Amino acid sequence: MTENQIDEIVKELAKALQNREYETFASFFTDNAVFEIPFTVNGGTILKGLPKINEHFLSVGQNPLTKLIQIETVTAKVYHSTSDKMVTVEYFTKGKSVSTEETFEIQSSIALIQFDEIGIIYYKDFPNTIGIAKKAGVLAQLAAMWSK
Repeated sequence: MTENQIDEIVKELAKALQNREYETFASFFTDNAVFEIPFTVNGGTILKGLPKINEHFLSVGQNPLTKLIQIETVTAKVYHSTSDKMVTVEYFTKGKSVSTEETFEIQSSIALIQFDEIGIIYYKDFPNTIGIAKKAGVLAQLAAMWSK
């Protein structure tokens, strides 16, 4: 996969996040891909295989907190490494709180993404969950959800 092809896929990933099209987002993963979120309340998540990745994004789409934030844009900045087919991506989200209509703009995530000739084989996500929740005015709701 070329750098240009990778850049195009990352643009599509950002667009899918912006539109909350999680099925489209997951469609760029290969059948045996690994999706990892190392820092979570429960100590980290590693999902192996496309079925588990799809299941995860289905639950993300149904999370009540997603209804509290309106996403206007998600943009991505790609950093290509010297090793073939590995990139670091910075995602930036602009949106507003549904309840207060307060707007926010924040660096929402950093991801390490490895590709093969077909698609994504490894994705390590470092989301700025607390930062987004605070900027959007929904930190209390996030904390309440995590304490259950």
